[in-house]
Amino acid sequence: MRLLIPLFAVLFAIHAVPGVAQQPPNVVVIMADNLGYGDLGIYGGLKAPTPRIDELARQGVRFRDFQVEPGCTPSRAALLTGRMAVRSGNDTIAPPGSPAGLHPKEVTMAELFKRANYKTALYGKWHLGERPDRQPQNQGFDEFWGILFTSAPSASNEPVFQELGVPVQPVFAAKAGQPLTKAGELTMDYRARIDTDIAEKTIHYIKDMSLDDTPFFIFASLINPHHPAVPHPSFKGKSGGGPYADVLMEIDYNTGRILDAIEQSGKQENTIVIWMSDNGPSRYGLEPYHNGDPGPWSGELGSVFEGGLRTAGMIRWPAKIKPFVADEIFHEMDFFATLATWIDVDVPDDRPIDSIDQSAYLEGKQSHSNRDHVVVYYDGYMAAVRYRQFKFIHSVYPRWGSLQTEPQYLKHLPLLYNLKADPKERFNIAGGGEGLLWGLSIKWMEIIEAYEESFKHYPNGDYNKMTQER
Repeated sequence: MRLLIPLFAVLFAIHAVPGVAQQPPNVVVIMADNLGYGDLGIYGGLKAPTPRIDELARQGVRFRDFQVEPGCTPSRAALLTGRMAVRSGNDTIAPPGSPAGLHPKEVTMAELFKRANYKTALYGKWHLGERPDRQPQNQGFDEFWGILFTSAPSASNEPVFQELGVPVQPVFAAKAGQPLTKAGELTMDYRARIDTDIAEKTIHYIKDMSLDDTPFFIFASLINPHHPAVPHPSFKGKSGGGPYADVLMEIDYNTGRILDAIEQSGKQENTIVIWMSDNGPSRYGLEPYHNGDPGPWSGELGSVFEGGLRTAGMIRWPAKIKPFVADEIFHEMDFFATLATWIDVDVPDDRPIDSIDQSAYLEGKQSHSNRDHVVVYYDGYMAAVRYRQFKFIHSVYPRWGSLQTEPQYLKHLPLLYNLKADPKERFNIAGGGEGLLWGLSIKWMEIIEAYEESFKHYPNGDYNKMTQER
């Protein structure tokens, strides 16, 4: 017993001393494509049961003010670089054939993980460039399988497609530094099955990585529920609510399979799981059963009304995060600096980084978010400023049909909404008797001027001052 007591003391000291190396966390990011705030049960959705995602949200932090960018390309650029998409020239949706995408000098989240000796993989949608130097296997991912562009499939069996020679979007595969190889085609038939394959590849990767202690980062970028909603045959008609509701059940099922693989790997305690949507729902489907739900908000994909910018988001890390509901602003960009802190790497210091380290907030060491505002630049214009519960809108995009209609650019006073009192942004209080506009305008201008000043020192799309290599 006398010998055991000093031994226990030494072991306790090793665990108690700050700075003693701990096993780095694994990180799995699951992103849905165009899923609305009101589509999941945990957020009040009634279309279809989503028990596995709901359970995940209860096990970690469920964000009720999770902010993203208003489109697929901008959102992915912001998440992976920790920078507003306008800085990299990706602040609008990139069409096929476009030179847009992430410049080689952008430092992606995957590249941060590589600096910490992680293995990295991306399965699913990229939508951040087709040129070789902008493809994912050259942007920090050891392994890529998926599509480079939009989730919309091609109906290759339609006579008009054959007559016009419309190409079918390829499904590609590649290892780091190697050219893409064609692995399939995103036909309408395969569109119904591709998410199953994304989940399957993610599961196999987790199983393979469970054989040793090498930390890993996986980005499972799902295709669903992007319009048109095309459920897997196993889920077709299962919800009773049409294709979109069927697809929600499929997303929940595939999420559950990935979560089961993490648990079976024995690494659940030290695996960070981030589940999110890239932006608000699409509402432009002519068929009513193909549209998502923004919940209590108004707006959609491509809109700077809250329904386009606030969506589902959650994070679980059993080893460090105690479950709670987060009601303060958290932006998807904040994962960049937060994860960098947790894996002990530095973010780039040769460029503006808009990401904010939120590790203390998520770990419960402080009661408030470190972010009190968000600025939205979309398609080259300053579109909106969110400050605490207030929202200034400078470029008015329609609430519905945002992608088909030109915005109205306000030359003088912006619209002003109090999201606490008016979540659907129906009542402009800019000229109200409270006089809020005049007081808040000082803060609004202060926020905008800080960003505009940074654009002067680091012009958007200009990489001459950036020296860090991958």
